[in-house]
Amino acid sequence: MTAPGGGVSHLWGTMHSSHRSVLDLPATVREALASADRLGLEIDPTFPDRESHDAYMRGDDVYRRDGSVTAYRDLELPERFEEHLVTRLRALGWSPDALPELKLGTLAELLLYDPCEDFSAGVLPSQDSYLQTLAHIGGIPVLPLEDSDRLSAKLNTPGNEDLARAIIGTYAVYLMPGATPEARATALALYRTGQVGLMMAWDEAQVTAALGNEGPALYARMTEYLVDERNEDFVNAARDALREGGVFIGVGNFHLPGENGMIELLRAEGFDVTRIPLPGEAP
Repeated sequence: MTAPGGGVSHLWGTMHSSHRSVLDLPATVREALASADRLGLEIDPTFPDRESHDAYMRGDDVYRRDGSVTAYRDLELPERFEEHLVTRLRALGWSPDALPELKLGTLAELLLYDPCEDFSAGVLPSQDSYLQTLAHIGGIPVLPLEDSDRLSAKLNTPGNEDLARAIIGTYAVYLMPGATPEARATALALYRTGQVGLMMAWDEAQVTAALGNEGPALYARMTEYLVDERNEDFVNAARDALREGGVFIGVGNFHLPGENGMIELLRAEGFDVTRIPLPGEAP
């Protein structure tokens, strides 16, 4: 990404996984990160102070202590989802009866994590965390593109129940039986070969089919916030730094392509964005 004033930065689409194939970063990517002055990530998950750490450990703002706060059952999602959501919560160490007691923001954040990552949590980093680790070793500061509690705060705010329903409903689909090792291998292969558009189309088709008639609308609402709205906010948060140059930005790969993707948003801001070919990419 070359700014109008000449500053050069790099944009990389991550996969939120600790699979060894996505941690094996191409040499070009490693070199770009090593030469950066700042690393832009979706969030900085490290605690800024003891107070915020203690609040997290106490579980502040996790439970529906006030009965006026919307409960999961108020969302009226398909009944078949509840069994899979309870199973997921139990796997994470929550009580079987926690589902109706959790705030919607808490539930949504728990669902964002791939269950396959449970086996390596706290041991192996996701690719995003790996980038942050490399930056930490190299003395490169992190530029967070949004607050770490943004999603939970958004979904816990009255008036956003439709968004909570769309996000929780979409991610509940990912918990349903039917996934195969072959499907996971295909997703990893599509990522490694840079076929992000195909990944997005496949994801949408799977989720909307499982959600029935309202599937397309729920998926669109989820994407509108988790991808499109955040793309604009990411660009706004990084704009000044990108104009100076020397930034390596690593965000989920779904944030890059499309009319509302970060690439086109940056081009509209006057940046010259060009793709650097990497070994193994599809033509």
